[in-house]
Amino acid sequence: MVDTRPKVLSLAFAMLATASVLLIANEGTVSANAWGLLALSGVFAAAAVMGFFQADETENFEPKKQTDIQDAVKTEAQNLPEPSESGFDIPVI
Repeated sequence: MVDTRPKVLSLAFAMLATASVLLIANEGTVSANAWGLLALSGVFAAAAVMGFFQADETENFEPKKQTDIQDAVKTEAQNLPEPSESGFDIPVI
């Protein structure tokens, strides 16, 4: 299954970067609007890169068997004596 999130984020990055370059070219200076578009394009670029690397990790995921998880849950704490047998049944207020 193809993950479309990184592709959409890359497209949004390209559109914002192009809009900021066109805005700078039309005005002749770098205005606050151009800086805002450049900042947003950087956020979308970072999200797109993270999305591409996250897609690689999810494809290699192999679920473990349920029996392995149940064996790992058994700890030494389950072998401790009952607290009421050790005298800890008296509440202290």
